[in-house]
Amino acid sequence: MPAPLSRSLLFTIRKDSPSAIEGEPRLHTFRANDGDFDRYNDRLSVSGWMLDAFNANPVVLYNHDDGSGGFFGTGRKDVLPIGKGRAYVQGDALLVDVEFDQEDDFARKVESKVARGILNAVSVRYLMHRYHENERGGFDCEQQELLEVSVVTIPGNQRAVRVKELADERAAFIQDVAKAVVYALDEREQRRAVRPPSPDVNALAKHTAEALLQHLKETR
Repeated sequence: MPAPLSRSLLFTIRKDSPSAIEGEPRLHTFRANDGDFDRYNDRLSVSGWMLDAFNANPVVLYNHDDGSGGFFGTGRKDVLPIGKGRAYVQGDALLVDVEFDQEDDFARKVESKVARGILNAVSVRYLMHRYHENERGGFDCEQQELLEVSVVTIPGNQRAVRVKELADERAAFIQDVAKAVVYALDEREQRRAVRPPSPDVNALAKHTAEALLQHLKETR
């Protein structure tokens, strides 16, 4: 069996972040591996991820800068972690939830750029334990240990997109329904303008929909 091999892999991420809940940290979820060929022609088994060591010390860096200048030689003076993460396998993907350090000015700047879509990539550093060369000249890896996660400037895997939270989908659906209700009732009121108003069920439904829309705006 070949000796363990250390690699780093870049992944694209992209999605509007959900609004933070007051009193709770804001998490940014990244899809970090999909088990298919990457741009280095490596292919990592999703079920082969070893995550215990990372989750015990869940360091999130910027551009892999751990004090030695990082892979990209960014020259930062502050080389402390910018946050912490939690890695886990879900379905056919390795996911990482990242929480940025709110007491670190640089970390808050990075988070702001992630939230606004200016920084759109993460990279995982890992150690290959069981692997062999594949037909493309890269490696097929059956077991690999996650060492570190970084927010980076250069993406490397166009398939690994940032995960859309279920809460976002639910909120968008509720908002669409509420808008449709308000629109339909407005039209109905206009058609019945010549008749005496009926402020019972219709008025209550419209009021409820408008209140729901206002609530969604205030919680974003």
